[in-house]
Amino acid sequence: MSSECSSYLNADRVLVSGFSCPRVGGDARAAYCCGFQDVKYCCDDPHSFFPYEHSYMWWL
Repeated sequence: MSSECSSYLNADRVLVSGFSCPRVGGDARAAYCCGFQDVKYCCDDPHSFFPYEHSYMWWL
């Protein structure tokens, strides 16, 4: 199983290219795209992508 993390603008507004999960050489269990609109990474939880910016979590 694998998923795609699409390209995005990070917090510094720098374009980060999209990538596939799991990443080459990474943990094979990290098959899902996780994180936020501006910080993406691979993890093992299919419900860990949040469609807002990371800074929003600090506001809560």
